[in-house]
Amino acid sequence: MKRVLLVRLSAMGDVVQSLGAVRALHEARPDLELHFVTQTENAPLLERMPFLASVVMQQRKGSFGLLRSVYSRIRKLRCDVALDLQGNWKSAACAFLSGAPVRIGAAGPWRQEPLSRFLLTQRVAVDGPRHPALVALSVVRALAPAARALPPRLDSSEDEIAAASASVRAAGVDPDKPFVAVLLGRPGDPRSLQRDAALEAMTRGMPALAVLGPQRDGIVVPEGMPVLQQQRGQLRLLVALGEVLRRSGGEALGADQGPSHVVAATGARVSVLFGPQDPMRTAPPLARILQRTDPPACMPCRSMRCTHADGPVCMAFTERDGRVCPSPKWLESDA
Repeated sequence: MKRVLLVRLSAMGDVVQSLGAVRALHEARPDLELHFVTQTENAPLLERMPFLASVVMQQRKGSFGLLRSVYSRIRKLRCDVALDLQGNWKSAACAFLSGAPVRIGAAGPWRQEPLSRFLLTQRVAVDGPRHPALVALSVVRALAPAARALPPRLDSSEDEIAAASASVRAAGVDPDKPFVAVLLGRPGDPRSLQRDAALEAMTRGMPALAVLGPQRDGIVVPEGMPVLQQQRGQLRLLVALGEVLRRSGGEALGADQGPSHVVAATGARVSVLFGPQDPMRTAPPLARILQRTDPPACMPCRSMRCTHADGPVCMAFTERDGRVCPSPKWLESDA
């Protein structure tokens, strides 16, 4: 049996996007032993995936000794092939230091850091945009040409679902009836939902629940909206919340940020308001995508800081005012 190292270190949403390709690789090549390396905070996303033989966690920041320990563990796996699903220097270095004689990743135009391709032994072209799901699919097809374009899937245990339901109920919302989870991000991130979009969610005729990440500083929750705050290390709570929404007939409203990708991968209904980013490059395959009907000239923009004189005007719209964007054609395959 060949051992394969899959490298996708970050970010949360991109790790989720890569999982459809990983599942497709296992389906097409069950003879392969799959090992996944990712940053520690994203590792909970890989739980309940029996097709992964192991998960190696890498700290985002660490001393040289800590990094050497991680790479030593990867090397001890003695993988025959390393697949760089990310396309930057860190991921390519991880593949290189694994000792795998065959290292495959996307060709230069589809890499975040094109020169990192020189650490690979094989580079593949991507038939489409640099979407993390499409890049991952193209890379795994180097080993399994018949791999299908499957969407990412995250599931939860019944105990996790019960715990998430209890958290929703403790916040003041009945988890057994439809509700809308409003996924609020940091105000400093130009992709985050703005106040009007969150307020509109309260007019849908079902309870609205604000869902916050571990850092609440600076986030303004609309008055009267109950709050569920995910603590550090509780990423599985977010996964289970998606299943609670799916079972109750509820839905989530979010932006192009990690939590929206996580909840969408559970099969829950999710609407994502897109501002600066190009949906063709980052959209969750299973979500409903909306943009401003009158987008500013500066869109799309991949900057993490908005330089527009009036701030992130690209996100100054509500779901009611947005236009629905079509899904990229490659996402409409046999997924």
